[in-house]
Amino acid sequence: MSTSRDSSSPSSQGPSERAREYGRLLGDKGIRLSCENMKEILSGKGRAIGEPPPILLDVREGWEHRYVRFPDSLHIPLSRLPENLERIPSNHPVIVYCHTGIRSLLACYLLLENDYQTVYNLEGGIDAWSREIDSRIPRYSLEPGRRPPSSVLEENRKGELRTRHNPWGEGLEEEIALPVDSGEKAPPA
Repeated sequence: MSTSRDSSSPSSQGPSERAREYGRLLGDKGIRLSCENMKEILSGKGRAIGEPPPILLDVREGWEHRYVRFPDSLHIPLSRLPENLERIPSNHPVIVYCHTGIRSLLACYLLLENDYQTVYNLEGGIDAWSREIDSRIPRYSLEPGRRPPSSVLEENRKGELRTRHNPWGEGLEEEIALPVDSGEKAPPA
């Protein structure tokens, strides 16, 4: 029995390569949405007259959602999506996002298989949004076991002595603001 990974398997590739491979394996149903197109849709420019606003569905883990998210997004981790489909309005377009676009792609196919009509996958996820649209949005990388970044764990250890808000701790949760007014990328904060 070999323990080496096939270099063409999705698990041995980078995020963008895995997304393309999953798309090839599952069949492309026109669900890809660029960050620029999402910005247009959210501003209302990219929506048809009378079309309801989209539902932003975050399929990341809880700690990722608490760290950074789009305002008013519905959070259902991918692992819990099958038993929570009734929470997602089927009469609205659904834009699914995750960190890099892999989990959200799988969620899109689950929604399509359950008769959701208008489903989009934010290509590159919230990480691409940070790189391409709004650099003020904090970026993060997933450590082994998908643990929160070490700086967050250190801040948690301070307890009541912490000097800044910790999204994994208690208190108000901060959200990011989407720049939908201008066509320019927001300057760094």
